[in-house]
Amino acid sequence: MTLRSLALLLGVVYLGLGVLGLMPGVLAALLPENPVLALVHVVIGAWGLAAYTGHALAPSFARSSAFIFAGLGLAGMLDGIEHGPIVWLHLASAGFAGFAAWSPGSGERRGLSGDRRRRRRGTGLAIERRRALHDRRSLVRI
Repeated sequence: MTLRSLALLLGVVYLGLGVLGLMPGVLAALLPENPVLALVHVVIGAWGLAAYTGHALAPSFARSSAFIFAGLGLAGMLDGIEHGPIVWLHLASAGFAGFAAWSPGSGERRGLSGDRRRRRRGTGLAIERRRALHDRRSLVRI
């Protein structure tokens, strides 16, 4: 999954969840009603759609949302068990965003062991020989 498609998916889900959370009684059976959390969902959803359209950077959205959702999930775990489905949704979103943001195909060039790119040595002489600059006698005209 690309980071843009992740931004679209999370943007649509959380924008819809936030809008439904602002309507009283709509999600009462599934999720707790909390207007502050609903506003956070609306903001994250709008940010995700902006990252999809190109108005924000998709990699920064994916990495930031992974930390934000992990924080919301852990805060929900500390608050109590009555918020179970939303806590699991936040933790699943954090894992999904983190996996997509730091997967090897996400554009990150370094791994855990550091930068493995090697600098080639000795290319100066090879370029000089290719251009026939090593033979200085051909440049001197008598």
